[in-house]
Amino acid sequence: MSRTYRRRGERHEYRWVLRDRSDATHWWAHALLDRHSREGRRAIARFHSDAEITIRSSAPRWYRREFDHRLRTMNDRQLRRWLVDPAYDPVMQIRHRHDANWSWW
Repeated sequence: MSRTYRRRGERHEYRWVLRDRSDATHWWAHALLDRHSREGRRAIARFHSDAEITIRSSAPRWYRREFDHRLRTMNDRQLRRWLVDPAYDPVMQIRHRHDANWSWW
């Protein structure tokens, strides 16, 4: 299913996207960019691109890769320890595909 089909008919609230984050305004000021200006169109385009990170998006690839590497290493150590000492009871951590995303947020 394409991303365009999934987002069909979805309406977006651009108030938080169009906030002016320049040094000219204070952090508490709610100055909004005009959505038809050059900066406003650029902010909306960045929001709709895959470069924008939102709550619904997943963790970055580098973090997921590091998270999975740590999990595999820990399980490998448990297995090797069990091979050396068969009386040892290994505790393996199962992997869920969303574990890295849950720990990222």
